[in-house]
Amino acid sequence: MALHSALQGACVCHLTTTAAPVGAVTERNASEWLTYFEDSRTNPNSKPPRTHLMGLPDLLKALRKPNSAGDGSSVAGVVISESELNWLNRFHKEIRNQFAHFEPMGWSIEVSGIPEIAKLVARIIGDILRTGWAFRHQNPAQREEMLQSLRSLEAIEWRAKATISAFSDGPFNWSAS
Repeated sequence: MALHSALQGACVCHLTTTAAPVGAVTERNASEWLTYFEDSRTNPNSKPPRTHLMGLPDLLKALRKPNSAGDGSSVAGVVISESELNWLNRFHKEIRNQFAHFEPMGWSIEVSGIPEIAKLVARIIGDILRTGWAFRHQNPAQREEMLQSLRSLEAIEWRAKATISAFSDGPFNWSAS
């Protein structure tokens, strides 16, 4: 859950424009916000709409697009392969959503894939950090500390060897019963 939240938060920071929250919200919600911003220039009683952030799968797709940073930089976009995107989508839908939107069931979770997902999340957040926009309010020492923490996360090793995954596109092996 923490890795999912960290990745989602970094995506939101990267995509949000100076007209926050535009960039990280659904297309419809972005339109509502832009209308509100225009209305609020002349109508002091104008009320802001609710914010509807994109889900992680859509945030990741937006992150991959050229000029994805809120300031229009990140010319090439953040590199996330199709297999990594599929893997993260499954992580979102089959693990995070089942925990966040709890359904009564028994759980059996193989944790051998956690180091690999941690490494992937650390790499993506590191790439977001290096583009500069998402964490622009941090001073150089804070950015360096964050980069060192991400490098530590990328280097994580567990003594136990990962088991063969039930899925062909990532090292996760989980089931709900």
